[in-house]
Amino acid sequence: MDARRSRRLASRTSAFLAVVAVTAALMVAPQQVARAAPPPTNPSDSQLNSAAAKKAALATRVGTLAAQVADLQAQVQQRESDAELAEQKLADALQKLEEAKAAATAARAQVAQAQVDVDKATKQFSDFVRASYMSSPITGAAAGLLTATDPTSLLTRTDYLNYSASHKLDVIGGLTQAKVARSNADAKARAAELRQTAAKNAAADAKTAADAALRAVQAQRDQMNSQLNATQSSLSAARLELATLNNQRAKYVSWQKEQARIAAARRAAEERARQEAAAAAAANSSGWHPNPPSTGAPSGGSWSAAAGQNAVNRAMQYKGIPYAFAAGRYGGPTYGVCVNGDAWNDCRVFGFDCSGLSLYGWAPYIHMDHYAATQYGQAGSYHPSTSSLMPGDLVFWSNNGAQSGIHHVAIYIGGGNVIQAPQSGDIVRVTPLFQVDSGYFGATRPLT
Repeated sequence: MDARRSRRLASRTSAFLAVVAVTAALMVAPQQVARAAPPPTNPSDSQLNSAAAKKAALATRVGTLAAQVADLQAQVQQRESDAELAEQKLADALQKLEEAKAAATAARAQVAQAQVDVDKATKQFSDFVRASYMSSPITGAAAGLLTATDPTSLLTRTDYLNYSASHKLDVIGGLTQAKVARSNADAKARAAELRQTAAKNAAADAKTAADAALRAVQAQRDQMNSQLNATQSSLSAARLELATLNNQRAKYVSWQKEQARIAAARRAAEERARQEAAAAAAANSSGWHPNPPSTGAPSGGSWSAAAGQNAVNRAMQYKGIPYAFAAGRYGGPTYGVCVNGDAWNDCRVFGFDCSGLSLYGWAPYIHMDHYAATQYGQAGSYHPSTSSLMPGDLVFWSNNGAQSGIHHVAIYIGGGNVIQAPQSGDIVRVTPLFQVDSGYFGATRPLT
């Protein structure tokens, strides 16, 4: 073999070995990749179906519990309205009891004054008799008094009649009438006080019952909320479990696709290797030297706007003062009344309740009961819609859609807001109208 032939054989052999090396590399690489990526967990269809059914059942349970909680919440709102209405009735009863006591005190004072007048007249008469007896000589009326044989003859004497007329001794006769009047006034006052005390006690009992009903339904709602929260936690866990299984299945499907891509790449590499081997073999016989493969990188009435604004201003000056049950009068805030429930400590709280604040705001112009239900009709006769409210209008909420069920009142201040005294433990505050409470009833423009 000469030198040139030896060089050509070596060149062809090198080219062939290069092609074989490239082919081997292309064939081995996909296999190594496949071995480096073990199959991920593939949950069974049974596992997936079971997790989906569990999640669906819990979701249904959550929906049921949520509906029950919503129903109980509506009951809570109803009971809150009932409690507020009972609170208003108790406030009204307390006010009327105070008025009955004041009227009785005034009647007794008048009788006491009448007694003073009678006592004064009696003393004057006694002094006159004593002075007549001790003076000398005895003449005129004194003589008549001393010479009478008995009280009856004395009373028939002209001197006594003249004295009685001149000194208005008929006041003594009025003593009996005064005593009768005092007895009647005392009886009337006691009867009024007893009636109002009974009404106050009945209202207090109703308030206690309403508070108890509210606490009972609140307890039911809280218990149902606990069940709902527990079920929601279980639902979250079931969702996570199902999501994990679905993720595992998705990863497995992706792994399968990757394995199919690797297999396709391996087959393509094998095909290229065969083609390159065939090309190299052809080059050996023709003297062609293949190049190595390249790589690359890839309005109305006496109402006025001024009066309405003044009512708002009067109420606004007490923004931030505490709520106190049955508190507030025409002169301003007062101490409240302690009753069962949230208002157990309100007799030590100085402030307003809802109807106390409204009657104070409009005190310079109108006298109203300390009772939201009657204020609706007492304040005025014009009842504006929410779109035509003016500052100073009174707005009301009812638990049964009727005036008899009105349990809360606030004062509209403009801009869609009201000032209100919400409940025990709270303060007088400004609130958007439609965030005050459920059961909006209507409005009254005072002085119309």
